[in-house]
Amino acid sequence: MAQFEKDFRRLCRQIDSLSNGQARASYDNIFNRSNSTSRASISSDSSSSSDSEESSTSQAFYIEITPNDGPYAHGSYVFRIEPSSESDYPDCQPIVSCLTRIYHPNIDTTFQNRHNNVCVSTLNDWDGGVNSTFEDLVQGLMFLFHSPNPDDPLTSNIVNDEKEFLINVRIAIEGGLIEDYDCDPFEINYGYKRYLMEKEKQQNEEGEKLDENLINILTREPNFKQLFTADTLEFLMNNTSASSLAHSTRHNKETSTNS
Repeated sequence: MAQFEKDFRRLCRQIDSLSNGQARASYDNIFNRSNSTSRASISSDSSSSSDSEESSTSQAFYIEITPNDGPYAHGSYVFRIEPSSESDYPDCQPIVSCLTRIYHPNIDTTFQNRHNNVCVSTLNDWDGGVNSTFEDLVQGLMFLFHSPNPDDPLTSNIVNDEKEFLINVRIAIEGGLIEDYDCDPFEINYGYKRYLMEKEKQQNEEGEKLDENLINILTREPNFKQLFTADTLEFLMNNTSASSLAHSTRHNKETSTNS
């Protein structure tokens, strides 16, 4: 296990430049414990001990990824990396578990699954050689956020239509119910909420009028079916002007009232 710790320390020195500031690593889950681990065990053994006991008896670390752009922009996701019990690291690929609920074809957090639930090519091709490192793993995980692979799904209940898929991704990040997916509505992603609060603070400091849609996202209950239009999706994906967002929001309300 000395090699595991050595490679983790090397990753910590490189992760900021490697990810362009989009990833962080820690031996402890300092990122968002309540959101990522409270709903389910992060161990494959259902009779496992508590988090405190586990952290003292097993070797593992955590990675938080917050994409700057792409479909999952400004959402934050925590991953637990641990050595496999089947064989020694680095000969055997590590176990990678996403602890943050997500709508993604290659990451399966449905029905509270929080263990060994990531399909990434780095693990599939792992051979313990020079191209099988934690740095390669981080890059592989980041690639999943920018280029989800629906042709090799880990979960089958992801829609195939690209436009509908992007809409569902934003619902999962902003908070809301996705029909025919899992059983519970998504809570607003903790990283996205942090991003909106920082944006709100910046607007306050600059004396700008607070965006009504921003306030709505921060204060609403996550038990609704959000209505989207093409204009709204374009704003969310391309970060267009606030006036464009206001137009989309009014259009949604009118659509909902007329229907």
